Amino acid sequence: MGGDNAIIGRDRFLIAEEFPLLVDECDNAARWFKKHLKRGRRYKQFVLAIAQNDTAENYGLQGDKETLYSCCCLVRLGQFARDYARTVLKNPQLEQWLKAGGKKRFMVDDVPCELDLSNWSMGSGAVAQISGGSVDEVQSLMSSLNEYEQIIVNWGQTNPGVVLKARILQQASPPFKKMPPDDIRILFASLADRLIGEVVGDGDRLGWRWSQ
Repeated sequence: MGGDNAIIGRDRFLIAEEFPLLVDECDNAARWFKKHLKRGRRYKQFVLAIAQNDTAENYGLQGDKETLYSCCCLVRLGQFARDYARTVLKNPQLEQWLKAGGKKRFMVDDVPCELDLSNWSMGSGAVAQISGGSVDEVQSLMSSLNEYEQIIVNWGQTNPGVVLKARILQQASPPFKKMPPDDIRILFASLADRLIGEVVGDGDRLGWRWSQ
């Protein structure tokens, strides 16, 4: 079978990093993107196209801004979201709200959104199961940690049962000194989701502790 039938049942989520560069270097990028915008939802073929701004030209859609805005959900982060609130929506209060929330606040189209960190956790009673696995399983899991996660785990093993908060980690470990507290809490929740330690509390009070 060919055509549309060839992709039925093959759900995909594609990430196109630096899409303007793809448009410049790939002759069919714009045509491919527009086809997915028009028909991809029906066949569950979704694309995350990443760019520095939301002009139609950036996505190879010169003169077709309507397709971009009608077929895409536009997520604006950081300074771009604040600039959009100030210059396009003419809403200085929204701009300040976005700024006050740091990375956890952003815009989806014209709607302000805030990341609820409690959704990243397994709940305050989540208990780690890492010690219950085989030696090979534990070693494999521990070897998958990035450098920041390894620092957290090392701290927890040195201070078993003590709840680690973002503020404490910022003060105790130089690599975390300038990291936003919300980013640290996301690391806590990520570890707990993999059954490494447990999270305690939620939201701005979310902490993590080593548990065996």
